[in-house]
Amino acid sequence: MNPYAKAENQFSQNAENYRDSPIFAAGEELEWMKTTANAKGHEHLLDIGCAAGHTVFSFSDVISKGVGIDVTQKMIEIAAALAEERHLNHITFEQAAAEALPFSDESFDLVTCRFAAHHFPNLPAAMSEISRVLKKGGQFLLVDHYAPENPAQDSYINHLNRLRDPSHVRESSLSEWKELFDDNQLTQKEIRYWDLHIDYQDWIIRGRTPENIQKEIVSHLQAADPDTKQLFQLQFDAQHQPISFCLKAALLQGIKH
Repeated sequence: MNPYAKAENQFSQNAENYRDSPIFAAGEELEWMKTTANAKGHEHLLDIGCAAGHTVFSFSDVISKGVGIDVTQKMIEIAAALAEERHLNHITFEQAAAEALPFSDESFDLVTCRFAAHHFPNLPAAMSEISRVLKKGGQFLLVDHYAPENPAQDSYINHLNRLRDPSHVRESSLSEWKELFDDNQLTQKEIRYWDLHIDYQDWIIRGRTPENIQKEIVSHLQAADPDTKQLFQLQFDAQHQPISFCLKAALLQGIKH
């Protein structure tokens, strides 16, 4: 079976949501990424798992060339249409997978990946490819939600995300990220951690989650032990239905040595 089929299915039906959702179009972390990158204007940037293109668009004024890739053709079409609409001729999009980047060695100064890595079927292969296409001294900027080091809480949050989105493969822990950076000639700097607030209803609507799965998700949220409830800030209404929770998010920088 095509390892990307779940992602293509999930995101094809949802492409417009990702174009329009403020979570993806205007997260504060876009500014944090730009500040960290400190681009001078000559850089070539690759954005992996670009969805509707918001990350590469946010860098458009500080780079000379931007390429966004995604496995979902519908996303690529939406991103390309937005680029044309905004007259961003130096930004292009193509369908490709993180594990097999169609670019030559050391061809980018910057590689970004925002809220996409948890969908990659083979994260070690993707990281090897990211390192390969980065120039020496180039930067990899990762934004994603991460799993706690506690195995039960790791399992809890990954199961929750997988229930709602079958294309979710795994959110890694920070220690796993450290190892992946070390294995791929990337010197890791931890730039920022924050709680990503999730409105339950919006999250379910964006995921187009079927009703029978919604029931499973509600049960899973209700079954959290007190420490897990506190960690993910689970909030319930008077009928004990979920209102909101948070995911643990990080911005990590890797410098290729």
